[in-house]
Amino acid sequence: MLAGNAAGLEASVPSYVGGISLWAAALVSAPNTFALWMRLTAVVAAVLFTVSACMILWGAPLLPTSSPLPAAGYPFLVLTFVGWIWTLLKPER
Repeated sequence: MLAGNAAGLEASVPSYVGGISLWAAALVSAPNTFALWMRLTAVVAAVLFTVSACMILWGAPLLPTSSPLPAAGYPFLVLTFVGWIWTLLKPER
């Protein structure tokens, strides 16, 4: 059973690389209306995802659940999402 899960993860790597590449591109285009800390966390996540995607494309045996890369990018992605949601839901001053 465990071997089947590993094979499923390996099969998902090409679509995973495409997904994190798109996330990286979207994260660096955060507008200036968002706070600086949100834009910085977005850039950190984008850099980590870009490095992960490049490593996978160059043949490194990384899976979506590998540590430290690409797993290191997710906390920064979540912080960015929390900041964006907070900005969009806060009442106007």
